[in-house]
Amino acid sequence: MDKPFGAERRLRDFVEMAGDFAWEVDAAGRFVFVAPSQIHGWPAPSLLGRMVADFLVDPDDIKAFTATEPLVAEAIRLRDAGGSAVTVVVRVRPVTDAAGQWIGARGVARETIDPRAQQIELDEARLRDGLCRHVVRALRDEPQPEAALEAALTALGLTVDATGGSVLRRGADGAWRPAAHWGLKPSSSALALVRDALACGDGSALEHDGGQIAVQAVAYRRETKGAVLLWRRDERAAFTAGERSLLADVADQIGIALAQLDARERIDRLSRTDHLTGLANRGAFFDEFARRLSRVDRVRSAALLYVDVANLKVVNTLRGPEAGDIALAALAALLREHTRPGDLIARFGAGEFVLWIERIDVDGARARAAALRAAAVGLAERVGCGDLPFGISVGTALFDSTRAESIMQLVLRAAADAGRGNSGKEKGGELWSASLPA
Repeated sequence: MDKPFGAERRLRDFVEMAGDFAWEVDAAGRFVFVAPSQIHGWPAPSLLGRMVADFLVDPDDIKAFTATEPLVAEAIRLRDAGGSAVTVVVRVRPVTDAAGQWIGARGVARETIDPRAQQIELDEARLRDGLCRHVVRALRDEPQPEAALEAALTALGLTVDATGGSVLRRGADGAWRPAAHWGLKPSSSALALVRDALACGDGSALEHDGGQIAVQAVAYRRETKGAVLLWRRDERAAFTAGERSLLADVADQIGIALAQLDARERIDRLSRTDHLTGLANRGAFFDEFARRLSRVDRVRSAALLYVDVANLKVVNTLRGPEAGDIALAALAALLREHTRPGDLIARFGAGEFVLWIERIDVDGARARAAALRAAAVGLAERVGCGDLPFGISVGTALFDSTRAESIMQLVLRAAADAGRGNSGKEKGGELWSASLPA
């Protein structure tokens, strides 16, 4: 036969079968007995002598622990050792002395599911599921990534009752730039705070001027693409853990839209860029030139420079195509060095380049052409081919807004000027252009 259990072992077994822990309180509501040795992370000795109210989420629940009649109390919320709420069902019996006077209560508690918390969790799950479906549809149905970002951000902001929101993109240089916006715009100082937090890998929940900001980094295939943020005014409540979780869920979908935006821009950039020189190609030149020409009435003067390469075929034949490519790449670098921010440079043909320069007069255009020709002498020395040196001819055409002249006609006028220079004398490998036409 098994040996009989001791009183302590028997009590512990009954407690484990009947509930998570057993307890007894005195008339003041202090623990005078608890079992077993660990109660939701609290060592049993640390509870003895302490008020039950210290561990209750709702102070009114003390009535259950000091009941004068037998009862079963449901949905009592206790704080565990980690600070989280634990929902228990408490079975209580009053304790009386020999004279029948009430002196406390004892009972057992078993952890259960809080129906209120369960309903809140179900509601949040439905909300999260509905929002994610809406965002996925926006990403699928919107052909433009920018529109998809705005739709996703708007749905997220309205769902969590935010004041405003933004999607930031992280550029190749590491800078964070706006990609979409909804609602009231944040102050520049608030955005600076967010950027600093993201740069440090921090974020999640920030405060600014008493307001609340929720931040979530956005990644696609483990590469950080940007961030999504929401904010509330100072009179509004802080973002809850559930709302921040919702923000994280939507951020995963926004990462897809940012990746699509990157891919589209990369394709667009490749289609508009000359692969050898990195300059705009002919098609991109016409598009950008037309856009600038439409507003040139706000510019006092402008000029087109046409750069024609001489003897490129000779270089390719005598020294190989790679030598010609190196020479063209060096010429492209030279053109960049002799232009200002905002000037438009493009490779127009195999050996032809164009420069569109605004806010420049006749003398300035002449000086720019002369500087290019002088700088090209060094290219001729590096890619020399005897009597047929590598060189350039620069033609110029001053823009006249009063003339009914198309873009191509302006280019042809500058090219004709460069052609007149090609028929002139050679000097040190450079080919001189004719004078600037009126």
